[in-house]
Amino acid sequence: MSSEELWAFENRDAASINRASDRSEAQADERQDVTTSLSFPLHWTSATESWNYLFDVSIACELLAPRPDDLILDFAAGTCWATELLARVAVRTISVDLSLEMMRRGRERLGADRRLVFRDEAEFVVARGQALPFADDTFDGVLCLNALHHLPSYAAALREIRRVLKPGGRAVFSEPGTAHAVQPLSQFRMREESVLEKSVSLPLIRRLAMEAGFSRITVVPLRSPSAYAFEYGGTPDDDALLRQMWDETVRRAPGEHARFVLHNGDDPPSDTLLPADKLVGRLNADIVLENISAAVRVGQPFTDRLRITNTGDLTWKARGRRFGGQVTCGLKICDAGGEVLREDLGRTGLPRDVMPGEEIEIEMTVAGDLPAGRYGLCYDMVVEGVTWFEFQGSPCPRRSLEVLS
Repeated sequence: MSSEELWAFENRDAASINRASDRSEAQADERQDVTTSLSFPLHWTSATESWNYLFDVSIACELLAPRPDDLILDFAAGTCWATELLARVAVRTISVDLSLEMMRRGRERLGADRRLVFRDEAEFVVARGQALPFADDTFDGVLCLNALHHLPSYAAALREIRRVLKPGGRAVFSEPGTAHAVQPLSQFRMREESVLEKSVSLPLIRRLAMEAGFSRITVVPLRSPSAYAFEYGGTPDDDALLRQMWDETVRRAPGEHARFVLHNGDDPPSDTLLPADKLVGRLNADIVLENISAAVRVGQPFTDRLRITNTGDLTWKARGRRFGGQVTCGLKICDAGGEVLREDLGRTGLPRDVMPGEEIEIEMTVAGDLPAGRYGLCYDMVVEGVTWFEFQGSPCPRRSLEVLS
């Protein structure tokens, strides 16, 4: 087909698309004894196949970069093997697939391991890719692994994915390339198993994605690891050969494997819910002691009022997940020489998220559990579970406190 014929085929009327979905739905559950396994992606016939699947999901999750509070849609999830791997790194998911049996298998997968953090919160939904039963702007990210090429219409699926994706969200795809449909195995599956196998043309995907409302596409030119090992016998030491490998990768990768990201607008601003190794920006605070208690008696609690300005470029999140990420104001206690004795004398949460440049006032009440003596107090902000601001170069005001007997 020409590019215009492909575009017209992908944008054919909804009735035609639904008829194709009906045929797939009628045949999907009949194939489960052959095509599904709770051990997938650990392939029972070939270790190489297993490594390639694990490579795919590793690259896809790195591109997706889910944050601790994100909700991810596993689109056309199949046996939910990617859902399981996301659950193992504590990512919240909803899985959707055309097959009821697939969703039953997915629930069985996650239910088999009590260690999975969000096992009981995961949802499994039977639905067509062109008619997702979710509200607009529901998901922070979408993951689609080796499934888009089975759908009757790329255009209809991309419109739905864009609709349910939040502004700033990403949809990450790992699909076969431009020659997929003509491969012998694809031809066999279409002929003998009635499986829809389509090639994935990145120029066509880009056009359909832009028409669906996505802002841009990022292409990731990576081939499977086995391709390099087969052709080069490992990583070459010669610079010229390395450049040749890269040039060939960029040239050949789209034909072999289409890895790409569709962006729904600009990326969201960085905030403290990002994993520690993903924090890009400065954690910095200006803390002014407005009203303090210079002396208290043993057993007497005290309250300090603080004015705090976010002078960095990361948004401070007031609420985190069970693994942290929220910002609080902490009070450390020091001896006369400035040595920190306790880092948890007091903690006070933020009243709301604090954007860069914004100012808040908080009151910090500290229990009176210090013995008599003279102490140094240090006020600092902390990303719970990640770091104190002081360790990132942020100044910390200090003062003395007299505890009287």
